[in-house]
Amino acid sequence: MIKKLTASDDQKLKALLKPKALLNIFILGDIENFGYDHEFIDIWGDYDAEGELRACLLRFDRNFLPYTKTDDFDAAGFAELIQEYDNTMISGMPRATAPLEKLIPELSEKSHKSHFCKCENASMMDANGEVIIRSAIKEEVSEIIELRKKIKEFGERNENEELITAQLEQGSKRIYYIEQDGKIVSVAESTAENSLSAMIVGVATLAEYRGQGFASTIMKRLCCDLLAEGKTPCLFYDNPVAGKMYRKIGFTDVGDYTLYR
Repeated sequence: MIKKLTASDDQKLKALLKPKALLNIFILGDIENFGYDHEFIDIWGDYDAEGELRACLLRFDRNFLPYTKTDDFDAAGFAELIQEYDNTMISGMPRATAPLEKLIPELSEKSHKSHFCKCENASMMDANGEVIIRSAIKEEVSEIIELRKKIKEFGERNENEELITAQLEQGSKRIYYIEQDGKIVSVAESTAENSLSAMIVGVATLAEYRGQGFASTIMKRLCCDLLAEGKTPCLFYDNPVAGKMYRKIGFTDVGDYTLYR
């Protein structure tokens, strides 16, 4: 049985998610930061015959994140909810996403297999000491979105400027960047920040400014700052070159992750 969850279900939901807390960073972070009653968040729970919560589905704007602790969950019900929205993105562990792929035909063409990893130690060793790393303010969000549109590895992106700005102001996101020649050329950001962890996303450098260590320098600063606050940086990647950089910074693999975008 699927039902929409509210704050009264918080304890049961966290009991479901916390055994895999890092892999559920987005769901836990969004709940901690925004709660259950927000216009761009919905969360549904799937209960077994005994009334135990066995799976959940989070909607954050157009992004859907399923999680299940068992192979026996109502994937068809989750698929029906997702298909009520247009231009969606889905991400999660294969156990939760693979059944959806069978129920939503177009997903197989959008599938990206990724590696999920975490960083428990980081330093600024070997960072580019000739650049200044700045923290973005809301007035710079539009320029950062335009930068990422120029990154061919990202494909087509439709970022919500209003939502990103709200996250910056709320404190669940921070964006670090480097400027050269009067413009932003390299960027990395955290999202779903919570009391224990943060997800790093949107790591990008304009093609003509690569090879100077800009992205790794920003990443090191971001990881050091998060770790100093007691937050474990996490990320997922599918690019072997990027993976090599992340491992040099101090990231280690945790598990597999699938994205549909």
